[in-house]
Amino acid sequence: MPPRKSLPTRSRELALEVLEDVRRGSFAEHALSDRLEKAGTLRDEDRGLATELVYGVLRWRTRLERIIKQCSKHPSDRIRPDLREILDIALYQIFVLDRIPDHAAVDQAVIQARTRLGSRTAAFVNAILRRALRERATVDPLPGDDPVSLADYYSHPIWLVKRWIKEFGPQRTRRILSENNLKPPLMARVNRLKTTRERFADLLQRNGVTADLIPLLSDGVRIASMSGPVQALPGYKDGLFMVQDTAAQLIAPLLGVQKGDRVLDACAAPGGKTSHLAALARNWLRIVAIESDPVRLEETRKNLDRLGVDAAELVHGDASDPAFVKSLGEFDRVLLDPPCTNLGVLRRSPEARYRSRPSDPAVFAQIQLKMLNATAPVLKPGGMLLYSVCTVSEEETAGVVTQFLDTHQDFRLVPIRAGEVNASGLADEHGFFRTFPSPEIMLLDGFFAARLQRWADRRKA
Repeated sequence: MPPRKSLPTRSRELALEVLEDVRRGSFAEHALSDRLEKAGTLRDEDRGLATELVYGVLRWRTRLERIIKQCSKHPSDRIRPDLREILDIALYQIFVLDRIPDHAAVDQAVIQARTRLGSRTAAFVNAILRRALRERATVDPLPGDDPVSLADYYSHPIWLVKRWIKEFGPQRTRRILSENNLKPPLMARVNRLKTTRERFADLLQRNGVTADLIPLLSDGVRIASMSGPVQALPGYKDGLFMVQDTAAQLIAPLLGVQKGDRVLDACAAPGGKTSHLAALARNWLRIVAIESDPVRLEETRKNLDRLGVDAAELVHGDASDPAFVKSLGEFDRVLLDPPCTNLGVLRRSPEARYRSRPSDPAVFAQIQLKMLNATAPVLKPGGMLLYSVCTVSEEETAGVVTQFLDTHQDFRLVPIRAGEVNASGLADEHGFFRTFPSPEIMLLDGFFAARLQRWADRRKA
């Protein structure tokens, strides 16, 4: 009987397929979810490793491909993309992920290459990885304080690294880059329409899931250990929680909704802030939630239904269209969370860093200002508007707000104070909410918010 042919593990094959999807333009989160669903029955260990490999490679890709370049006699642009991804997966296990034996990472990469591309390619993969192991310190040196070595090692666009060095200096920039490459915790906002966070945490622990209450948040729970997808967690199907980062959970309370308010959520998908607003007012308000993407609108509908939100009316439309927004009537509160460069959530969306360009912040700032100009007129006199983005560039944050106030004399900035966010470092001297760079005592996604009020008597403007 001939020897049984070795096959790559399902987790590594899944990771390779997802990385190929991302290369073709998919978002990692969606591609991974789709591939895991299509994989059918899968051990939790395989599911977890596939996820680790996908996000790990995306966080460290520039560093990994620099190692390939150091170890190969061929120019890196002549190595076909799927072969580079096989090497990336192996090198991530060898140089970053310390729980996989080196020999196992090499063997699996060789098997993947042989299965997909033939024996000659498998020999090439083996040679690259063996050299990387022999010359580890030489092919992967620690970075200095210069932008090129920091950008290469921590796998960030050099234009962004240069910006941060200019603003924060090399040491703080190194910390920012390192934090962006950490695996983010799974944060949940407990849905107070259905339970309390103490009862929810108890439910998790009774089912073997470790959870911690977050002092900074009234409804926040950090899920420290779990197996399987989020949808399999106790309470998910019953709508007891919404996955939402710490910084994102701090946004909706800043709007100060009151029972009976009519609220516009101008960019609502996937429904995290919409549902939070509803929970803050116990569903005793009216929310008009806009989303321009029909697919994301349906995703939002499913989330709100699961969470028991009956205060929201979902509307398909473009929040940058003044005529459309005006047709919705007037509002007591407006929440505008427009599209942005996502530079504040690179831990969670690492592929965004490779698609970003130096011109992107200015381009998005114009889109954001257009939406702000379109939504502001529907705010009632005396009403409050909250502008929020999950990015950190000055153009998209304070720059947009400053431009808006310069041309809208009937609006004023209402400063956000430290007491509102339970942390002095998150409210700056201008009254803006900023979570970037993260305070040393906690690691947060990078969010910005500014609160604007329309004069009750426009003649005072």
